[in-house]
Amino acid sequence: MRYLIKNGSIIDPSQRVATIGDVLIEDGKVVQIYDMTQLAMEPLPVMEDLEVINARGCVVAPGFTDLHTHLREPGEEHKETIASAVLAAARGGFTTLCAMPDTNPAQDNAAAVRSLRQISKRTSPIQIEVIGAITMNREGKQLTEYAELVEAGCIAFSDADRSVADPAIMRHALSYAAMLGVPIMSHCEETRLNKGWAMHEGAVSMRLGLPGSPSAAEEVQVARDIALAELTGAHLHISHISTAGSVALVRAAKARGVHVTAEVTPHHLTLSDQWVLGSLAPEPKEEVESKAGKRGRRKDQGLGLNSWLNPRLLLPYDPSTRVNPPLRSESDVAALIEGLRDGTIDAIATDHSPHALADKEVEYGQAACGISGLETALGLVLTLVHRGEMDLVEMVARLTEGPASVLGRSPASLRSGSRADIVIFDPERPWKVDPNTFASQGRNTPLQGQQLKGQVMLTMAGGKIVYRRGAFGKGTGALHSPTRIDGIFREEEN
Repeated sequence: MRYLIKNGSIIDPSQRVATIGDVLIEDGKVVQIYDMTQLAMEPLPVMEDLEVINARGCVVAPGFTDLHTHLREPGEEHKETIASAVLAAARGGFTTLCAMPDTNPAQDNAAAVRSLRQISKRTSPIQIEVIGAITMNREGKQLTEYAELVEAGCIAFSDADRSVADPAIMRHALSYAAMLGVPIMSHCEETRLNKGWAMHEGAVSMRLGLPGSPSAAEEVQVARDIALAELTGAHLHISHISTAGSVALVRAAKARGVHVTAEVTPHHLTLSDQWVLGSLAPEPKEEVESKAGKRGRRKDQGLGLNSWLNPRLLLPYDPSTRVNPPLRSESDVAALIEGLRDGTIDAIATDHSPHALADKEVEYGQAACGISGLETALGLVLTLVHRGEMDLVEMVARLTEGPASVLGRSPASLRSGSRADIVIFDPERPWKVDPNTFASQGRNTPLQGQQLKGQVMLTMAGGKIVYRRGAFGKGTGALHSPTRIDGIFREEEN
């Protein structure tokens, strides 16, 4: 089947392309981009079996890569299966998932890795990459057989949501990974500093009477692992970075040539510890300023709806807000955004962590950590774009080019001859988050009832449509003239 995606706002960071045009796909590959901004555009040849997808008003980009996904299968299929995770990924625009090793059994041996890869190939239309465990059973005591795991198909090593406490073990892990040319993905948490924690340590935890995890619990281990990476010459990747201090440590390490990369989640970029307060939280700053008749720091830009996320829709102590690392202070959120913009943080990763209802509907400090994030990631990150805190092209790059650079691979691309992994999303489409409509079995999200703006309309993997929202792309519709938003032209419907 051939596809022609017409009239889209094409963004391809790998080629530094941001234009209006058409994309032709055939035999699972991108054939050509037809750039409508060129005065003499090459005419499209006449073809049979061609489906035209009208992407007017939407962004056409390479499919997103998620560096940090918890698949749960095998072992915890009551939380998620590969099939449900894949559909959730497609609904979120992700065409490559990097599976964390915290399955049961763990991905700590070649047989387990090969089994997961075989299951994925049979059941998944999108690409699933396997991250092997740093230590046996992720217990932090004995290293796994790295060479065998790489041969079986592992692309990196991590102990998922467990830190490697012993610095000698971590040093050896980095040394062996360096010899094989793969990164160590570190969950940085000094657990002796946050025993019994429930949320971020600060003014909010004091008000709620909850034990806190200080920023130092993350930063101490970030500093240690950077020092070990500098010693060994290895590639260290900091998973779900969450504090201003950690961002500063990574920035300084990069400046002196340490091979360190970092990722940040959509929820750490947009939500703070105020969300644990829920309805006790103060009104969002923008609403207060609007009521006072003042112009806020973040401009609405004529979005046509309240685009500010509002923690007051939650009850206090809502366990859906419990994640590891915890939601940090507003100053940490600002530092993470700045770190993403200046390149200190390389990629956006969901840390998709689906849980069963019973794991979350308990006392706050006992609730399982994690958010089901594949289907809300784009809408959350687009909040930053709509607020003027991030450029749309830059956002796409952090979901495509950034993850690829962490893995040392060529990024997904719309270049001629590339595999046709493509996402089409409408950055202006408003929607209300309803977890009951999720494809993921994990309905654990603090975003229930929140208004987001920006939604995936179609996802294509290997030239096959794996997700389509309704009859998207099959209609035409009357249109106004183009308007410019964040460097990209789009056309608005009547």
